[in-house]
Amino acid sequence: MFSSSPGGASGKMAKMFKSKSKVKERQAAPPHSASIELSASEFPTPNATPVPSPSRTNTPRRMSLRQELDPFNVSGSNIDIGLEDPDAQRLLHEVSMSYSFPCKYWLKLTPIILLTATFSSVITSIALRNYKPYDSAAKDYHRIWSKYLINARYIDLTRSVTPTNPVDDFSAMPTISAGKCSKYIEDFCEVGQEYTYEDHGFVGTEVRFSEDSMGTGIEVPARWNEFGATISDVPGSIALRPFYVIDVTEKVAADPSYTIQAQDILDFEAEGFTGQVAEGSVVAFRSGWAKKYSTYADDGIPSEFPSVSLEALKLLHLDRKVIMHGVEPLDTDSTDNKLGAAWLAHNNRLWMKGLNRLDEVPDHGCLITLTSFPIKGLTSGNFGRHVAICPDRNFYDAASWGEKFHTNEVGGELNSKAHPLRRGSNGVMTVDKDAEATEYCKSITSLGCDENGDPVWN
Repeated sequence: MFSSSPGGASGKMAKMFKSKSKVKERQAAPPHSASIELSASEFPTPNATPVPSPSRTNTPRRMSLRQELDPFNVSGSNIDIGLEDPDAQRLLHEVSMSYSFPCKYWLKLTPIILLTATFSSVITSIALRNYKPYDSAAKDYHRIWSKYLINARYIDLTRSVTPTNPVDDFSAMPTISAGKCSKYIEDFCEVGQEYTYEDHGFVGTEVRFSEDSMGTGIEVPARWNEFGATISDVPGSIALRPFYVIDVTEKVAADPSYTIQAQDILDFEAEGFTGQVAEGSVVAFRSGWAKKYSTYADDGIPSEFPSVSLEALKLLHLDRKVIMHGVEPLDTDSTDNKLGAAWLAHNNRLWMKGLNRLDEVPDHGCLITLTSFPIKGLTSGNFGRHVAICPDRNFYDAASWGEKFHTNEVGGELNSKAHPLRRGSNGVMTVDKDAEATEYCKSITSLGCDENGDPVWN
């Protein structure tokens, strides 16, 4: 670096700041007005006198704006400027100082930059070391409960199994009775003795089924297919699924044996807010058949009931790939040869029957829980609970559909009965308004009592 005039360091610094204003003035001028009259005889160099180019003359030249602003050719272009005036030399020096001045301060800031970068790296490495993807996902899953499910509506689609359940021609009603001691236990019970609140502190119930298909439940392939899955083979991953309800009540009202067509499904997808039903979901058909369910035990199941066509089954299970479909009647089709059930089973598909309260479920936007008691080798899944979980929207009539969690239910405490439970003549435990409450722990064989013979829950 060189100086075009004496004055020492202080003079250089003063001119340095002054030069910036000159450069800005020159930059602001139009290209044709930014000219410098140069004379080759007056141009000094710090080391050696340059050899003039053969094409160069002593005629003064104009310097372009780009040449003024880039005297050291930092842009990489091959330009022969040919400065011929001391003022131009001074301009070169001043502009070069404007390039080099910030670099000095960058060098002073380098240690600070490096220290900041190192500190940031350490903090990042600590954060990554403590980051656990599972914990983050687990929090999101729990937020689903606290943000959505705790305020949802729950519609139980399952019918209770009773000795008066209506059954089809292939089934019989279950029998229910008191649970009894199956083997002798010294100082506690004799074989065949009925468990009671007074003597044992608890009761039991014995249920006998002549057939495993009745009421609400999941039908599995093994019922028809010797190579098919039993209920204990169904994976737990079916437990929670998107739920759609297609309404055909008007068509069934006009024709009680109406057969649901593939077009009913396509119309639902076209007219609703859903588009195509989601893969892996559950699609149920609301027909209104369940409204008269209570009369079927006495009057018998009607011979005419709505069913699902083979074409519709193929659309749902093969094209839409639903996990299962569901109907209100106790069978998926009313054909004499049960073509739909046979096709489903031999294609290893699941289906649901005996659904209740579908009139309370919106056509889309809900989830459904699918659970079954996995008795090994059982050819039906009637021992389960299926619940629709729907958003709690203001335009729904809260008195007519679904239940919300009560405060005590959220905490795990269920509601108590107003009167004691007693077993009826049909074997079912029901509320008896005339019964007197049991005095627990009066028998030496009673369980649930502390060392003083008092109930542990008091």
